[in-house]
Amino acid sequence: MDAMALYEEACRRDDAHTGYYNRNVRVGSGDRAVMVRIPTPGAESMDLSLWPEPVLLDAIRPYVGAAPQLLHAQAEPPFQIHEFIAGRSLDAMCPAGTPLPERVLDDIGELFGQLLRVPAGKLPAAPAGWPGDGDTAGFAASLLTLVRTIRADGDEPTQRLYAELGVPRDPCALLERRAVALGSRPFRLLHADLHRGNMITDGRRTVFLDWELALWGDPVYDLADHLHKMSYLPREDTRVRSLWRRAAPADCRPGWEDALTFYLGFERMKSAVVDTVRWTRRIAAADAPRARRSLAAELAAKYTAAQPYWLSDAPPPTPDAIERAADRWARARDALTTTEPPAGSAGTS
Repeated sequence: MDAMALYEEACRRDDAHTGYYNRNVRVGSGDRAVMVRIPTPGAESMDLSLWPEPVLLDAIRPYVGAAPQLLHAQAEPPFQIHEFIAGRSLDAMCPAGTPLPERVLDDIGELFGQLLRVPAGKLPAAPAGWPGDGDTAGFAASLLTLVRTIRADGDEPTQRLYAELGVPRDPCALLERRAVALGSRPFRLLHADLHRGNMITDGRRTVFLDWELALWGDPVYDLADHLHKMSYLPREDTRVRSLWRRAAPADCRPGWEDALTFYLGFERMKSAVVDTVRWTRRIAAADAPRARRSLAAELAAKYTAAQPYWLSDAPPPTPDAIERAADRWARARDALTTTEPPAGSAGTS
């Protein structure tokens, strides 16, 4: 396999499946097809991550049968080559609001069981400062710190946007109070990004992609993150909770339902904070009024879902208010860009 030739071909192609952090390009055909995975330049970090994805894939290969096989990885230029997985993505086959095949639900339950049983000693070491095994409150604090950082890091137009749309300066204050009640639980490997776009099925098996956000932490968080991102039908939601409970070792289960409630609240709060700029950018760029209104309604729903989990008496903004705020944000960002000196030039005093 000529890895550089595959990488160069992938760079020339314009048919990539582009995620937030990586571009994925199928190169070759038939039995010779592979997936070339290239980091998206300039992607802002909106999630915690602990390990380089290739290092983790190597570590879990003996224990997690439904992860893609890593064929090659290098740092300069940065890219990976994975086996090509034949099948259909769940977000195309079964979008939110439609039922999933029973086999896929079983595969999700099996994956949780495998993740919960990966030996800690076989995983790469967590970085310095990461909470120690069982420090569930410390793990929750790391999640909250991430959201606080995202909320505080925006430029002046973005800070005005947050304020105008009612996102508190500290959206984590209420959940921080509730985090102290989380019971200690042994840490496990978490995928931490299990959604429809990261699952491919051919009707016989499901393969779970995109391991770059995997964490070492409270296993209940993996379930909460998954339920939040999947938007299951009620029966499916109940079943997946049951599958997780059956898969979880006894020492992971005490207090898991209360912890699940906490982490689901966190995910709703985080989604509102993170998607403020993501959805505003999409609204400002949309030409069709119907598309703008649909996106604004989606963001309004995120604020409504987050409202019980942050300290604010302000009512959630309406779609009309969100559209107007998006236009003001776009104009302010354009003005900011045109008045900034070119990179490397001297500023005036």
